[in-house]
Amino acid sequence: MGLVERGAADVLGGFGCWRMWWMLARNDVARRYRRSRLGQLWLTLSMAVMIFGMGAVYSSLFGTALADYMPHLGTGLVLWALIASTINESCASFTENEGIIRQIALPRFTYLLRTMARNLLVFAHNLIILPVVYLVTGTTIDWHILLFLPGLLLVLANLAWIGYLLAVLSTRFRDIPQIVQSIVQVAFFISPVVFKPSQLRADHPVLVLNPFAHMLNVMREPLLGQMPNLSSYLFLFGLLIFGWLLSLAFAGKYSHRVVYWL
Repeated sequence: MGLVERGAADVLGGFGCWRMWWMLARNDVARRYRRSRLGQLWLTLSMAVMIFGMGAVYSSLFGTALADYMPHLGTGLVLWALIASTINESCASFTENEGIIRQIALPRFTYLLRTMARNLLVFAHNLIILPVVYLVTGTTIDWHILLFLPGLLLVLANLAWIGYLLAVLSTRFRDIPQIVQSIVQVAFFISPVVFKPSQLRADHPVLVLNPFAHMLNVMREPLLGQMPNLSSYLFLFGLLIFGWLLSLAFAGKYSHRVVYWL
């Protein structure tokens, strides 16, 4: 069996263990706010405070009407939280499951799916804020919103291979999580989360070569009633094919060594 085939078998096996990673992901979110009166609503409240607080300040800094800027910022922050937290937490997908890995022989991809499912649950809580933001600012929703789900799936597919690769690397080299966290933090400032893409020229490298900008584009534009750029879809599809071939080959060669690196 080739390296890619071995890696693909692990990925398929991980999806087959969906009861395990779904149960663990739900428990992660519930345990984080155990014995709290508001419980998981703290996720939504903290994000809402950030959106409305930053919106009031940055709309003045950019000289933009609050009703025009708030939907862009709110949607961007909610989507960025999904992207950033998934990438950062993927680095610890194997190390935080050391006890299970040493005792039970499960596909390695199972633990990455636990991380992704946990962050999707948090994302679902934060997503509740957006209808409120749109209602307050008078933002209209049209048929473009139907493109949000395909865009989300495309982004998640890319985050999956990135997380799989980082999980294996981070188990072997324990400095990787700190490096990744620093890169993601810098990416926040050079990606159109706080600022609008229209504030830069269309061929600016920050918009053309930045994969995070394309991820935001295919998810945010449908929620704001606009059509995403075709170039963003092409970029992410190309990244998807290249990334999965690389990740599967790498995991096929090294994932079985994870238990020895823990």
